[in-house]
Amino acid sequence: SYLQVSNLLSHTLNNFFIGSKSYSMLNNKKKLDDPLNELALPNFARLGINHHSPTSLSYPDGVFIYRYLICDQETRRQFEGNANMAAGVAVNNALQYYYAHKIWKHNPLTKKLALVENKKFTNEEAIDKAMEEYRKYNPVDELDQEKFDHYLETIPQTIRQGFIIFNELCGNRHIVCEAAANHKPKGLDLGISGRIDFKVFSEQDLVEEQSPPGDFITPLSVLELKCSFQKGMKRRKDGSRSFSNAKLPSIPHINHLKQISFYHSAARPVVSKLVYLTADGFKVFDKNNCTDLEPVNLNNYYNQLIRTAKRRERLLRRYDHINDTDRIKKELILDTSGGFDHPFYWKIGNRFVQHAKELWSQ
Repeated sequence: SYLQVSNLLSHTLNNFFIGSKSYSMLNNKKKLDDPLNELALPNFARLGINHHSPTSLSYPDGVFIYRYLICDQETRRQFEGNANMAAGVAVNNALQYYYAHKIWKHNPLTKKLALVENKKFTNEEAIDKAMEEYRKYNPVDELDQEKFDHYLETIPQTIRQGFIIFNELCGNRHIVCEAAANHKPKGLDLGISGRIDFKVFSEQDLVEEQSPPGDFITPLSVLELKCSFQKGMKRRKDGSRSFSNAKLPSIPHINHLKQISFYHSAARPVVSKLVYLTADGFKVFDKNNCTDLEPVNLNNYYNQLIRTAKRRERLLRRYDHINDTDRIKKELILDTSGGFDHPFYWKIGNRFVQHAKELWSQ
């Protein structure tokens, strides 16, 4: 009943602690200034929502509600990660350190994105820097520790596979990394925003990209990087963990297609490419070898993304008549499923999963 959920929320908000800090979904701390804030409408802003992203639009409603409405940004930073994610970041960073001429980074003083000249690293310097950052990751359990240790060997191998294919994709080109992609399709109250791994320009352009989103030179291509790592298998007789070989996909994952369809629409490159890496090889999908990446089909995937965003906005607007933000969140919990059977999206840490299950239990 509504009363049961209300009482449960009150109880968990008073008694749920993270470290030494009290967890409160009502305590929405002031957020950093963001260029997207101007897109926010009052009814969405009070819930902490000022834009969509390809990632959030891939989440089931229950996962989205918990991550972005129940939890604030500070709390999300305390979600448990995993060695796979940390390894993927390391590979992406190493390739950006080597190939990027400029990288968009968050300026802590202005609290906005700024274009920064990238120090040109050698291959080995890029690997060493990425591995130094990877070693700062703290595994969350025994299996994650074993994966973390195993990836210390396979991350450099994966990066070197990246050097092979990215020499072909980025050689003699002007590369800009982590560029913001912002687009507000017709029929949406909020825009969609994301960050592009690699934007590839012709050398003669030497684009500065200091202008606002939407006012830029058309890139030759946008590259979205995806990495696959070995899965932990059964223990050997000597007690050590065995690992499977990471496999390259035969076709792109649908969520990856939706993601790059957004970048294709926002950046309008000549061609968009999905690049998959493992320690043993690579595969590149584009319009020449994958019909899903032909412009007409990318547009279809983009329309799917927009339909999800429209449905999500209708869900949130259902409670426009309610002035109490806390009550809106209670109603959203009552009207949606937690979706706790999903194998990946709820890997945020047992204490957070338990808290979410308590909220959706009544």
